[in-house]
Amino acid sequence: MKTNFNIMKAKILISSLLTLSFVLPVISLAQSPSPRAGWFCNRISEIESRVEGRITHYQKRLEERRQERLNRIENWRTQRENRLNEHRARWDANRQEHFEKLRARARNDTQRQAIEKFIETVQTAISTRRSKIDSAILAFREAVEKTIADREAAISSAISEYKNSIDSAFEKAKSDCANGVDSRTVRENLLSSLKTAREKLKEDIKNIEKLGETLRNEAEKKREAIHSAIDEFKATVEKAKEELKSALRGQ
Repeated sequence: MKTNFNIMKAKILISSLLTLSFVLPVISLAQSPSPRAGWFCNRISEIESRVEGRITHYQKRLEERRQERLNRIENWRTQRENRLNEHRARWDANRQEHFEKLRARARNDTQRQAIEKFIETVQTAISTRRSKIDSAILAFREAVEKTIADREAAISSAISEYKNSIDSAFEKAKSDCANGVDSRTVRENLLSSLKTAREKLKEDIKNIEKLGETLRNEAEKKREAIHSAIDEFKATVEKAKEELKSALRGQ
């Protein structure tokens, strides 16, 4: 469940970024009327400001959604930990009740010693199992957090590069306007540069979209570690049971 939740987070973020990269600059220019001579150059600063405003708006929305997702993940973790602690407390109470009943069956010192040895073995095995499971959960959490952090850093870098490309495209357009280049030519060149920037961002995001496989691998490592701890625990307890039965039969 946790892995799927983080994968879903990554897909939502990618979708939002692609919306930003494909729609934003195109809307700002495509909605402009057919350029008259000099019209585009006269309003290029206004158009640039509008594009930058939309980028800032989308970045703010992405950050808000990112924080919301982080809060949901943290709440989910807290709930999971609370449930686990509650289950363990209940299991411990039931186990102690079972141990007391087992102690009551002792008829002599030899049996009491065998029972106490069994109880100690089980308690040690439980402690070992829990420690290994907790370590597996922690290792998975740290791996997920690092993977997500690295991915978000890569996305931030891609967006920063995208913004720089847009800034450069507008600076070039303004320079061309100042140097007397035809307004229509300036507009066409700017549109071409913005399209190139969008395609570059699209490619960068596509290359980053590999979070799911990484998380699945980490989740598999966690499952294997947990299964190994449980199997080891079962083997230890089963052996202890056989030893206890043998000791009780002998007496």
